Amino acid sequence: MNKITILGSGTSTGVPILGCNCSVCKSNDPRNKRLRTAALLETDQHKTILIDASPDLRAQLLRTQTTKLDAVIITHDHADHTHGVDDLRPFSFQTSEALPVFADVHALDSLTTKFPYIFQREKVFAERPVIGGGIPLLDLHPILPGPNLVAAENFNFQALPHGHGESLCFIHQKLGYIIDCREIPETVLERFRDAKLEILVIDCLRYKPHQTHLHLELALKYIEQIAPKIALLTHLGHEMDYLELTNLLRKQGNRNVFPAIDGQSFLYS
Repeated sequence: MNKITILGSGTSTGVPILGCNCSVCKSNDPRNKRLRTAALLETDQHKTILIDASPDLRAQLLRTQTTKLDAVIITHDHADHTHGVDDLRPFSFQTSEALPVFADVHALDSLTTKFPYIFQREKVFAERPVIGGGIPLLDLHPILPGPNLVAAENFNFQALPHGHGESLCFIHQKLGYIIDCREIPETVLERFRDAKLEILVIDCLRYKPHQTHLHLELALKYIEQIAPKIALLTHLGHEMDYLELTNLLRKQGNRNVFPAIDGQSFLYS
């Protein structure tokens, strides 16, 4: 069996939001404590693959006691999905081999620009040595829509509209992962539906429509069309109280849809 662990289920600010006094941000319910969105796959081929390097990555991987990674997938270049890349540095301490990082061409260009000391090391350190604690050993690998091999695992990636750019969703065996998008084209829905998913993790920022993310009504519409056995709502904002959202889903008859919880794990074939 394969396993997915929800490292973080929160939106770009995390929940609670700094300085916010709303009921969710002040909640004592641990299910309302949400780090920035990321996930960890542990496959039946003994591969460990990180999905996005959130700014909370160190705390997330300490909680899962992760001691090795075989690859990193970056779904898109936004800060809440990339600004934890320096926390990958300790994995370089264990081996001289670079950790492969997979992303689309736009995200690769963005990472190269944002983190030149990592991804342009030959240029940055051409006339000076690397000193101090060192830098992460990471190699960038481009992903195109369609079938791709990541750490010898079969993934099918699709690009979805998100803000001024795109975000990658994917299918890995019976898992579907859809993050940060404003809509899902019918061609992508068809691929996800045909995969007969056991688990679907899907973007759901808030109750009201949003310019760059799915909201609850639209996410539920897509879940109904894809028809997974279980659907997990992630990238949740501070409007979403866990118990209130759960009760609403049950009242609407959505018995297989759940708000994601940080640290939660699910098995899939």
